[in-house]
Amino acid sequence: MVLAAGVAVAIAAIGTAAYFGYQNYGTSQAAPTLPPIPSVDPQVPEPTDAVSAEPTPAATNVLDSEETDARKLTLKEAFARQRVSVGGRTYTRTKVNITAQCDKVAVGAFASALKREKCSRVLRATYVDSKGRYAVTTGIAVFPTKDAAVAADKKKNLAKTVWFRGLAGGSGTGADKADISGGYAAGLVWGRYIVFSFATYSDGHTPTTQEKDLGPVSGAFRDHTSQVIEKRVTG
Repeated sequence: MVLAAGVAVAIAAIGTAAYFGYQNYGTSQAAPTLPPIPSVDPQVPEPTDAVSAEPTPAATNVLDSEETDARKLTLKEAFARQRVSVGGRTYTRTKVNITAQCDKVAVGAFASALKREKCSRVLRATYVDSKGRYAVTTGIAVFPTKDAAVAADKKKNLAKTVWFRGLAGGSGTGADKADISGGYAAGLVWGRYIVFSFATYSDGHTPTTQEKDLGPVSGAFRDHTSQVIEKRVTG
């Protein structure tokens, strides 16, 4: 059953480039039941450098076009660590995926918009917290320009889960229902990228109106993953 109570939208400007944040903290929904998409599960090497302090938000128009931001985004860059600390919890990466068929990992008009706006790749990873309560899919969609990313983003409908699909992990990982569970979405457009997250309960149940914890979890992952894009500017 779809439980709709409105969608919160936040818009902020950072530096000289547009940075649009959004989240559906007021809406819970059941994800559509769709056939599974074949995915790869490559080994992502752990980096040897220490984790730096969270950088100050910054952006420039270098991120607005692949002409000025030509380096391809890789799984190693996006999801370098097997374990991450997000929102005061420790999560373990259970699955990673990269595809050039962007429309195959999204739903409805939003999926069509990804293809129309020439999305070149979507990188996703799913994480499960140490207590096995949450399974969170987070990722980044790559476009040729900021205008293309913004145009595609306009076709999302978080209240109806017209959005990116969750990435399920294997049996016993705590993420095996991530692609069919109800949950909370959060995301932003930063330059030519859409950064997104979708938080669900590991047992697969759709959140009730009384369960408010998934919203902050999703938002925290959105912010965590956005640091990948930020570091393209700050180094």
